[in-house]
Parts: sequence; structure tokens; C-alpha cells
Amino acid sequence: MSQDIKELRVGFRDNSKRIMYLVKELLNTSNTVDLVAGTGSAGNASRAAEALRRLNYVTYSNVKTETIVVDESRKIRFVITLTKTADFKRLYDENEANRAKKQEERKAQENKQN
Repeated sequence: MSQDIKELRVGFRDNSKRIMYLVKELLNTSNTVDLVAGTGSAGNASRAAEALRRLNYVTYSNVKTETIVVDESRKIRFVITLTKTADFKRLYDENEANRAKKQEERKAQENKQN
């Protein structure tokens, strides 16, 4: 099992579907991903992590908060460590096949309209 942990910084403008996609892409090359969010994006990060857990892509390894003092102001980080499940690769491949099929259907429908 790979010991390297990838880190994904979540911004307050990132939606949960985008975060889920990026986490799955990172988990293709690593076994563990840290979702790192500030106070404004903690909700988005937790929604994405919970959705991935419900879909059985990942399990929670650790959830923690960190406070860093910079120039007399506090910076708070919310870190969710996610580890991929044994079913990750199968679920990912099934999802990618469905996604490719839907893209082909959309292209065929666009070609019919033109």
C-alpha cells in the first residue's frame, strides 16, 4: 500500500461534485487523500467526503482541525483524510463506463439535431 498522501485544497467556490471528481482522480494514483478546507469551504469538503463514503468509494481515516497563528491572526484548517475502499477500482471503472456511454449518447443526439 502506498504511503504517499495526496492533498486537495478545497476553495469556497468549489462545489461538491467537482471535489468528488478530483478526489476520485487522485485516488487512482494514491491510496489516501487529505481534503483540506478553510472555514468557508468546510461544508463543501464535508458534503463531498460524505457522498463518497455513502457511495462506498472511501472510508474516513481521520478528521481533524488545525489552528495556525499567522501575524497575530488565526487560520483554521479542516482536514478530512480519506482512504479508498477495496471496491474503489470496480466502482470507478463502472462509473467511467457509464459516463462515456452518456457522452456518446449526447453526441449522437447533437448530431441528429444538426
